[in-house]
Amino acid sequence: MFSAEQACGVQQMDQIAKRELGRTGVQVSALALGGVMYNFLDDDAAAAVVHRAIDLRINYIDTANSYKDSERKIGLALGDRRDEVYLATKTERRDYDAASREIDESFERLQVDRIDCLQIHDMHSEEDLATVMGPNGALKAIEQRQREGSIRFVGVTSHVNPDVLARTLEAYPFDTILTSLGALHHAVRPFYDTIMPVAEARGVGVLAMKVFAYGFLKDHAERALRFVMGLPGVASAVVGVDDVAQIEANAAVAQRFAPLSDAEKDELLENARAIYEARRDEAWFIHSA
Repeated sequence: MFSAEQACGVQQMDQIAKRELGRTGVQVSALALGGVMYNFLDDDAAAAVVHRAIDLRINYIDTANSYKDSERKIGLALGDRRDEVYLATKTERRDYDAASREIDESFERLQVDRIDCLQIHDMHSEEDLATVMGPNGALKAIEQRQREGSIRFVGVTSHVNPDVLARTLEAYPFDTILTSLGALHHAVRPFYDTIMPVAEARGVGVLAMKVFAYGFLKDHAERALRFVMGLPGVASAVVGVDDVAQIEANAAVAQRFAPLSDAEKDELLENARAIYEARRDEAWFIHSA
């Protein structure tokens, strides 16, 4: 497994540390900006967050075709700052034709001629995997654009089924994975022990989502972020925000990052379990496929 040094074994930046993104050779900030920008009522507010994130040396931005107008907002915001970020988006489509259409839409909305990583969104079943990898599957659409030079890397995301994700990594040489590694998942339905040995063996870059678990851990935000950033082998914690103040607060934690002590970790996981038990019926993101 990854050593503790690798968890925090990073190059120090002026503000937020960089970490290796698996075998890609890319250095990404240990905190990434999640691109669910449809919470913003206007383009200027979204642009302010994107620009502040880049100013804070956050160089990874994640979005998806299915995030309403997120790609359009990010495209408008990036402008001439495109080269300052690693840009990742996603397609939910499983077949070649539909995925090709979505990918073309993503390029148009983002107003870019290259995307650093195109991810298969929400892989959650063996049927999904078989379709995506088939002769007319979505991966063919991504591979075509890789050959053309407009997409650098191919990734996969998975929310609820660590076993399927592990088999997915065994079946195809994905460059990155984005998956549920937050403290609430760790306390209730852990992904880490299933995913990390497979990812490590293949040099797959690991990105963490569900850091605050849709606000379930909002009262434990600092520790929740430090928990994820301290997981050995995790390159970056992908966190969405609602305003500039939130990106600044998250960046402040990342700038002074220190792993949780064992006592802090135990307390956080105990609190996460209690929150889950009290709000089990609301925790659709733990079990839904």
